[in-house]
Amino acid sequence: MKTRVVWCVLFLACWLALVLAEPTRTFALWNLVVQLVIFVPTACVPAWRTGRMSYVDFAWPCGLAAVGVQTFFFAESLTPLTLTVAVFYTVVGTRMSVWGALLYKPGWLTAELPRYQYQRRRWERAGFRSERVSVQYEILVQAMANASFLALPALLISTNASSRLVAWEYAAIALGLVAWSFESLADLQKRRFLGGYARTGRDICDVGLWRHSRHPNYFGQWMQWVALVALAAPSAFALHDRVPPAALLVLSLALLWVVRMMYSTMVHYTGAVPAEYFSVRKRPAYAEYQATVNRFFPGPRRPAAASRRP
Repeated sequence: MKTRVVWCVLFLACWLALVLAEPTRTFALWNLVVQLVIFVPTACVPAWRTGRMSYVDFAWPCGLAAVGVQTFFFAESLTPLTLTVAVFYTVVGTRMSVWGALLYKPGWLTAELPRYQYQRRRWERAGFRSERVSVQYEILVQAMANASFLALPALLISTNASSRLVAWEYAAIALGLVAWSFESLADLQKRRFLGGYARTGRDICDVGLWRHSRHPNYFGQWMQWVALVALAAPSAFALHDRVPPAALLVLSLALLWVVRMMYSTMVHYTGAVPAEYFSVRKRPAYAEYQATVNRFFPGPRRPAAASRRP
């Protein structure tokens, strides 16, 4: 319960700082409404009826796409920078939500997705008794993340009316494109592997990028958030004379926290750890894969005898 309270306080602090800062106030208020309009009917209500949290896999990316669309309307000026972040959020969110839409196809979601099955183990260990309440809490946590930390780069950049990109911003955009390409290549390699599974009989995907990271797709997603934070940094600095110092401090710390929060999400919360809990039980050979390949950061393979798992 203490952890849940802490997260609620963090989300509220970030959102209040955005509201207290006049340049981001209107965007922040509207974004909260938009996220609730998306999450309540597409995730909260279906989850309450079925007990399945998996519907959030549509609501969350749809909410990110909505942040991008709103940026077109709330940016102080449509410059190369604001257009870049608006398009990025819209494209990335839409891409993920297209897959998430399959959850509503009749007969497709017959059981909770594995990562949310794993969440129930956490709730049990924590002593939470009401599964229904826990499901709603977890869904609304992701809604609040979209209303605060995950929207933060877009909101900060929306205040930047400069018509010219600086070298730092060019570098951040380049990093974002490389990270997106990295994730896309990892996804393509995984699909090709699964397509040939019946023919080869191999049950561990260790081809291409997957030879050097057990979750290169998650690493690519995380690096995109690193790029977004880097892209928003000059815009945050430019607000030093437009917002209260306390609010600017909170927003600056929150921007840095996005990197840590998304790393924790990709590795521990809904990413690598839940996925591997089931993988190692379904496929005995996965234990050797864990022993020889880095979990998250790509790197050289280790001898099979090594058992260290970074």
